[in-house]
Amino acid sequence: MSKSVMILIAGLAIALPVAAAENAGADGLEAVVCARVLPFAGKAAMTSAFVEREIDAADTACDERWLTLKSKAAYDTYRLDLRRKMLAAIGTLPERTPLNARTVATLKRDGYVIEKVIFESMPGLLVTANLFIPDGSGRRPTVVMSCGHSNEGKDCNTYLRACVIAVKRGFVALMFDPYFQGERRVKGQIGSTNCHTQMGLRGTLIDWSAPLLRIWDGMRAIDYALSRPEVDPARLGYMGQSGGGTMAALMEAADDRIRAAAPSCYLTSLRELCQQMGPQDGEQNIYGQLAFGLNHTGYVLIPDIPIAVTCKFSDMFPFAGVRTLFKTVRTVERNVGLGERAFLNCAPGPHGWTEATETSSVLYLARHLVPGCADVKIDLEDLWLLDQGFSYDKVDIGLAEGERGCTPELSTEMLGARHIHDIIAERFAAGSAACQRLDTSAKRAAARRLAKVRLPSETGYRAKETAILAVDGLEVTRLVAQYPGTGALLPAVLVKRPGASETPVLVTAFGGRAAGLKLARRYIDGGHPVMLADVSGIGEIGGDLFTFYGAKERPDEGLGAMCYLLGTPLVGRRATDMLVLAEMLTKRCGGRKPLLVASGPLAIAAAHAYAADSAVWTGMEFTDRPESWFDVLLAGSKSKTMLRYADIVPEAALSYDWTEICGDSP
Repeated sequence: MSKSVMILIAGLAIALPVAAAENAGADGLEAVVCARVLPFAGKAAMTSAFVEREIDAADTACDERWLTLKSKAAYDTYRLDLRRKMLAAIGTLPERTPLNARTVATLKRDGYVIEKVIFESMPGLLVTANLFIPDGSGRRPTVVMSCGHSNEGKDCNTYLRACVIAVKRGFVALMFDPYFQGERRVKGQIGSTNCHTQMGLRGTLIDWSAPLLRIWDGMRAIDYALSRPEVDPARLGYMGQSGGGTMAALMEAADDRIRAAAPSCYLTSLRELCQQMGPQDGEQNIYGQLAFGLNHTGYVLIPDIPIAVTCKFSDMFPFAGVRTLFKTVRTVERNVGLGERAFLNCAPGPHGWTEATETSSVLYLARHLVPGCADVKIDLEDLWLLDQGFSYDKVDIGLAEGERGCTPELSTEMLGARHIHDIIAERFAAGSAACQRLDTSAKRAAARRLAKVRLPSETGYRAKETAILAVDGLEVTRLVAQYPGTGALLPAVLVKRPGASETPVLVTAFGGRAAGLKLARRYIDGGHPVMLADVSGIGEIGGDLFTFYGAKERPDEGLGAMCYLLGTPLVGRRATDMLVLAEMLTKRCGGRKPLLVASGPLAIAAAHAYAADSAVWTGMEFTDRPESWFDVLLAGSKSKTMLRYADIVPEAALSYDWTEICGDSP
């Protein structure tokens, strides 16, 4: 005889057979708890879908603010204020210390020379670079270049070729290795994109960030270029593609020494980007940038210099977003009298620099930086033919395979270069004394403020009971909470025995309600009413809309990155969810305060929920809790812990560790 589940809806009792409930009701309870609460599944239910709506609205609002400007004076006031906010958001710039630059080799080429250079962007932090100098005397226009995420860094054929094209147009060209690429790779490292994100998330816990660290390298590269007698400081350009396109966009907005720029294969609209593939790795994301008005349009309009927005029709950075961005830029140019200062440099094909786009970028910079080239013609469609039949074997790329590298073993690590994680650890340790002076109350206040945790009364949430079910003497109530404004949903089920009077328990498991039930059974058997709930990005409302770099390990990481752009940490959103669910549970249990049970990374959010309002809870229990932020930071390069956007609160480690704000919970 099969067990039955009784569903009570609007006073009606309906018996449904549950074939899986044969074994003493255990499987029957699991089937009921894990069954879908929401009427729709998949992307329609994901928290990511609702947050993407927030991204769309915020990104659109950024463009609309630019469109309100109607004079050059208003434009200048706005753009300079936005630059100030950007620089404040990325963090505190390091001290400008001696570059200790040295040339380790000089190679003569036809019409130019190549110097292999090493300098220090921070003490002991070695940067390897190639400097291409045209023959002749006098000061020259100069272009600093940033490469994309190639393992070879500056010595990749694509980037060597870009330097040759520039030097043969009269530019001094400097291309340097980014963190964790080329000769700055370290033994046993993960891919450079994840490395940049890990570097940035550690920095974000204090007062640094990935954009700041990458920008600082770029600024020090410019410092080095300007130290050279061949370089004219009044004619400085910047260009780069992919990750280097990100760098060019950041640099043109952050460093007013740049007179013209050509970011390639990066700029688009953030709303289009998040719909297609998400915000991607660390240096592309500035905390809260959409909240204070900075989107990709801002990178073009902040600097008030000539900029070639270089793109590909079939790029992973959506071309539709480039059109959206350029429409706004053109309108602002007309409204404030800039003329057509920006240039749309596009080409067919997928993501990546090619002979055509490198050449057109250099020609554009030459128009504005090389004397006598103001009228140089740029026929894009004609230049596209350069890619037909192109081969690096047929052109000059400056360095042959055996000639590449500034270090004997192609590794700054082997020269004793400091690891950026150790520099971050040192900076954290130097500032930790102020943190230790704070008492628990102050640390909890900081946690609520920095994580932006909202109390239930501040959310205006709505709750609805959708069904009551009976299985094996247990009553299971399906519940949904909804946030006004975004429409985001929280599904939950309340399981209790009739007359259960023990302390209610809220279970939030990283694996969703299925994992939560494993934690909940002992409480259910002990007479506790238990709510099993999915918080933002977990379980029934989990999953990413797009392919994010960290999604294979953590499917909530893209959601965490989008929340980061909005300036509302996912940790804080989840803590808010827990407080809302606690209020719903308390109301259904005669005012009794619940115990909060959390597993895995959700322990971090649970600690913040406790810190925001400890009076709500009777206590907390954690399982599989993550490592403390302080331990990760202090371990420096010895720690192999992967931090996640979903689990961090920017600048938190200046005030507290997440393990310090939840009382004596185990």
